[in-house]
Amino acid sequence: MNKLLLKKYLNNTCTDQELEQVKQFLKQPESEELFREVLDEAWQEMEEPELNIHAMATYRQQLMQKVQNNNENIPETSKLWPTTWIKYAAILVLPLMFGLYQLSKNKKEISAKVAIIESYNPKGQRSIVSLSDGTVIYLGSNSKICYPKTFSNVREIELIGEAFFKVKRDPARPFIIHTNNIQTKVLGTSFKIEAFRGNPVEVSVATGKVSVDRQADPTKKQLTSVAVLTPGNLVNWDEKTKKATLAKISTQELEQWKDGNLTFNNQRLADVVAVLERCYNVKIHISSDALSNYRINTTCSLNESITKIMDIMGKAASFKYKLQGDQIIISN
Repeated sequence: MNKLLLKKYLNNTCTDQELEQVKQFLKQPESEELFREVLDEAWQEMEEPELNIHAMATYRQQLMQKVQNNNENIPETSKLWPTTWIKYAAILVLPLMFGLYQLSKNKKEISAKVAIIESYNPKGQRSIVSLSDGTVIYLGSNSKICYPKTFSNVREIELIGEAFFKVKRDPARPFIIHTNNIQTKVLGTSFKIEAFRGNPVEVSVATGKVSVDRQADPTKKQLTSVAVLTPGNLVNWDEKTKKATLAKISTQELEQWKDGNLTFNNQRLADVVAVLERCYNVKIHISSDALSNYRINTTCSLNESITKIMDIMGKAASFKYKLQGDQIIISN
């Protein structure tokens, strides 16, 4: 569980799956501390200089009293949450947040501060996303990022898929990327993350230093270090085997990825095909296991057509291909 997902919950922008994940998390005793921190940050973001401080303090007291009273009026056998008041506050958070907004003279401006933006690329599309702090993200195909419209004390986003980051340096505000149970933390650097659902997470560094940690227990806040990476190094974390693999990578190759150049170094044809399917939104079928395991060494540009790339790989790997309906069939 991370703060960004809880903020989405407060902002009522969770998907059904995310909503269920938050609800299950809030049933855990360990959720109180993290949820309290998120609420405190929300308070801080709303406390504009022009607000009446006495009125705010009074409202805080009334809010807590209201939650406690509501909790006391629920029979023990029908309570949805543990007895701690903050858990029950989660149920009431939307109307309470609306009440907070009424205290501000500039409601629209404050609301924008907690807005969560979602950028998604379907297969076959790539995009460049510029964040409010000056960070630039090159988002790959079949990938999604969620980020606040404006950052507070900590810069946090969520990634599913792959992206290359050029993080604006800000020593006072670390930049954190959440990918499943992996957290990547930087101050200002450039690096690439690949984190598709069901696959290992891979972090590769082009410039600067990157800290990669994992959340061993989703119900707790403690993090375990996976690796600290410097330029030209990568770590591959497999959640299924709980194993981290370190390797070297060309920094030039990483920089080129953001421009649409793909480099395959001794990779299985099956793995290369998976990348091409995602980047070109096509279906590619390999007719034999022997071909699937054939090792590919090549560099190609996404500016080229898929048939041109298949021609190049076919000559290198001595295979044939044909178009059949909406599929490409690879055979000996």
